[in-house]
Amino acid sequence: MPILLLQKHPYKRSFMFLGGSFVSLMLMGLLFAKGFGVIILRFDASHAWIVPYIEIIAGLVLFGIAGTLLLRMKRGSLSVDPPDSIVRRLQLGSVQLFTAGALLVAVQSMIDVVFVIAMIRIGQLHLHFATLTAAVATYAAAALALQLAVVFVYWLTPKNQRAKTLGKVHKLLARYANQAMIGVSILLGCILLFLAIKK
Repeated sequence: MPILLLQKHPYKRSFMFLGGSFVSLMLMGLLFAKGFGVIILRFDASHAWIVPYIEIIAGLVLFGIAGTLLLRMKRGSLSVDPPDSIVRRLQLGSVQLFTAGALLVAVQSMIDVVFVIAMIRIGQLHLHFATLTAAVATYAAAALALQLAVVFVYWLTPKNQRAKTLGKVHKLLARYANQAMIGVSILLGCILLFLAIKK
């Protein structure tokens, strides 16, 4: 987000990217909750024994992610800076920026164990479509809340202090983002293993 805020028309470009991300989260969420979710629920009904194993594997994957991040942090090879390919895409026009945000989140959603399980669980509640859409929208807004907060803080900051503020945000991300990812991965891994053992 700081990269977009340093470009011309920072708010328009930031909201185009976040708009693409939000739309993608909505579509992927509804797809898993109503589409794939129904298929998985049918499979779950006839093969209930396999679900705990899936949760165990998902939990172990999250532990693996936490372990990999921890190792890379100790070696000093972990960075919060985006790859050059992402930086280049963030310099594109508005429509391409919207598409880049959507595609990035779509890929993340497909490999995000927590997102997939959360959407399938929402699908299990058999909510009315309007209520289901509102639930997915709430999840999507919460997932993008930190990026929105960065834009809001930038907007509140006086113009002559904005570059300095973005520098502070970058330092905070560099210091705490990876630790937060490790902590969340371990916590969610423990929850999935607990759910698997409980069954």
